[in-house]
Amino acid sequence: MALKQSIVLAFFFVIYMAQGQRVAIMGAMDKEIEFLKSELENKKKIQKSGVTFFTGKLKNKRVVLFKSGVGKVNAAYCTAILVENFNVTSLIFTGVAGGLHPEIKPGDIVISNNLIQYDFGKLKNGEFEIWPTRNLKEKNNRNPLYLDVDPVLFKKSEKVSSRLKLKPFNNRLPKFYFGTIATGDNFISDTLKAKELNTKFNAIATEMEGAAVAQICTMLNLPYIIIRSCSDNANTKAQTDYLKFVEVAALNSAHMVLGLLEE
Repeated sequence: MALKQSIVLAFFFVIYMAQGQRVAIMGAMDKEIEFLKSELENKKKIQKSGVTFFTGKLKNKRVVLFKSGVGKVNAAYCTAILVENFNVTSLIFTGVAGGLHPEIKPGDIVISNNLIQYDFGKLKNGEFEIWPTRNLKEKNNRNPLYLDVDPVLFKKSEKVSSRLKLKPFNNRLPKFYFGTIATGDNFISDTLKAKELNTKFNAIATEMEGAAVAQICTMLNLPYIIIRSCSDNANTKAQTDYLKFVEVAALNSAHMVLGLLEE
């Protein structure tokens, strides 16, 4: 009888856990999650450790949506708080970035296949050496220098990009790019630095949160993907372009997220 009761309890626990599973959607700023929040059905606001989460449904999928704030530390903290308080199956980061690829223009979407922290390492005699981060859950072993996104989510993103219809922007249709994103605690508005990141790391975009999220997700075995729409080209006009194009760029990224949820 005790064995039968245990099996029944286990069965209902599995059902309960499955029903509680959600896809996490994360942005650094209000503008990056604003449209998705407006589309959220059965929206409920939940506060956890200083972070505001919104639960509900998007494209008939149970989701938890939240803003991390700008920078690697905020992004890592919020990812940890997320996993501690919600039963999530995967994480999608949505937002804007500075384009580094010579052909990228504002409005274009970058989907990462891997990410690197370009500002973590050692500076000696004017030379900066990049260090890989460490995985605290695996005997403090080093993580890969380039952190790979979830291959299933990446393949789905490729599929969505082939059919997703984005609105024309500046008299052109936005394009999709796939590749490395370079993350650091700097807003890049410097043509030489942008060229260096592109050349040294083969990075096609730069931003301030992605690789930190990737590090936490890697340690916690949480599948993730980073989606960015370019608001600027990380050059001397970046600040002006960012203010001009951030809303359009954020909206393009949000539509990509909705397409991925449908997939």
